[in-house]
Amino acid sequence: MLRLIDETLGKWLRHLFFIIVRAYFALFYNVGCSGKHLLQDTQGALLLATHVSRLDGPLIAAILYTTQRIRPVVHYHEYHNWLQWFPMFVARAIPVSSPKKWTPERRQARKEQSMGRIMAVLDKGESILLFPGGHAKRQAREVIAPHLSGAYDILQAKPDRPVLLVRIEGLSKFQPVRHDYFWSFIGIQKGRRHVSVDIRMVEDLDLSLDLAAFNADLEARFNTPIPSVF
Repeated sequence: MLRLIDETLGKWLRHLFFIIVRAYFALFYNVGCSGKHLLQDTQGALLLATHVSRLDGPLIAAILYTTQRIRPVVHYHEYHNWLQWFPMFVARAIPVSSPKKWTPERRQARKEQSMGRIMAVLDKGESILLFPGGHAKRQAREVIAPHLSGAYDILQAKPDRPVLLVRIEGLSKFQPVRHDYFWSFIGIQKGRRHVSVDIRMVEDLDLSLDLAAFNADLEARFNTPIPSVF
C-alpha cells in the first residue's frame, strides 16, 4: 500500500514541493551547480554532502529532482518533528539514530533496521543523500566527529556503490556572502545570495582505514575550497 501511495499521490506531491522549493530558491538565491550530469547514468549512488545550513537538504533535492530520485537520510528527531514530518514522509526520507533514553538493545535494533532500509534502497537503484557531519556546522570548517559511522558503515557493506561528494558554498553564515542585483528594479540593490554546489565523483576513499581516520580524510575533502561557478 505504501508503495502504491508513493507512486501515485506521492509523485504528485513531490512535484508540487519541487515547484515550490525551486521557486523559493529562484527568488532569493542565485544557485549554480557543477557536476549534476554525473548522476545522469549513475544508479544507487551514495551522495555525501557538507551540512552548512538547514536549507541543504531541500536545496540538493530541488537541484537533483529532475535528474534522479534521491532519498535523504535524516536524524530521528528531525523526521518525527511535527513541522517537518509530512514533507519528510513525501520525500521518503530514512530516519536514522534514536533517542538516547532508549535502551542500548533497542538503539542497536533501530540502527540495524535503518541500515537494512538503506541497503534495500541502494539495491533498488535509488540514491541516498547523507550528511556525514550529522548536523549543520557551527564553525567555519566542516567537522565530522571521529565516532560518526554512517558513511563508513554503508560503504563497508556496499563498497561497490558509486560515491559522490556534494559541497555547498555560500549558504552558511560562516561562508563569504555575495549578492546579485535581481531586486534592483524595485530599488533594492541587495538581491539574491550566490550559492555554489559542486558535485564530484570520488573513487579513492580508503575503506581499509579505521573509522576515525576515514572521517578525517572525508573531513579534509569537504574543507577543500571549491571553484566558484560564477
